[in-house]
Amino acid sequence: MRAQIATGLIVMGLAAPAPPAAADTLRGKSYIIELSSSQYASGYGEYLLPPLLSVLDRSGMRAKNGPGADVVVNIVTDSDVGRWTGAGAGREWIYTISATVGLSPESHVIPPDGTPAFGIRAVLETPNPDRQDEWDCLIALAARTAIANADPGKTGVRRTDGQSCLRGGG
Repeated sequence: MRAQIATGLIVMGLAAPAPPAAADTLRGKSYIIELSSSQYASGYGEYLLPPLLSVLDRSGMRAKNGPGADVVVNIVTDSDVGRWTGAGAGREWIYTISATVGLSPESHVIPPDGTPAFGIRAVLETPNPDRQDEWDCLIALAARTAIANADPGKTGVRRTDGQSCLRGGG
């Protein structure tokens, strides 16, 4: 069974300063962040937004409140139920978790599953799927990689290795 957060959508515009540093294709563009209704209603957005905003603040993009943004940014998280790896004393229960940060033009209707026009899915194998520091790192990695690789001609979700986000321990 996979735990995935994505249902009806709620749009949040967040004003934050954005010093230049993004890929040239996004520098100066406006953005709005779109959370699913379950992310928003459950309070989960409070955990998702800080690492995302940290990257967006340095992206050269500018926050826009309300409709009319150039780019819609969204986050989808995912985790499996885990599996045994290794053998003998080295046997360990490992989970695969991922954070996808999407960049879509405002005209792209993000479906209930959260699939963006273009996005990066950072994937990590970890013994503890609940470590906030690992989630923060994955979200930031996915956001930085998506911004660095943004190009109007690119579509689809690409995967990046998130093992650098492993903090260890259970």
